[in-house]
Amino acid sequence: MFRTAARVVATGSVVIAMFGSALATAADAAVPLRVKERCGYLEWGKYRHCDGGTGSHVMLDVQDIWGAIYHYCVGPGVTDLQPVIRWRVTGAWWNGGVGCDPGYYGPA
Repeated sequence: MFRTAARVVATGSVVIAMFGSALATAADAAVPLRVKERCGYLEWGKYRHCDGGTGSHVMLDVQDIWGAIYHYCVGPGVTDLQPVIRWRVTGAWWNGGVGCDPGYYGPA
């Protein structure tokens, strides 16, 4: 009886290990590499908008070195905010706006 119980436990462990690794492999294959990269402000005036494949555009508040805030709408992917803002960009965050036309909207 002990041998049978040990065999059942060992077989169950192997099946669970095989099933778990198959799930991990399938999950890794289904997730594109770009999703694993960091979203949000990336430093040096760049912002990555991770939209999950929806194609959405979002409004950001962008802050310069002097603390001034500007509005900038971005689409999916990485956007370089720096060329439009006169002073060095030190941060950017989503302000809740959705569905805007991409581009610079001016001071807040």
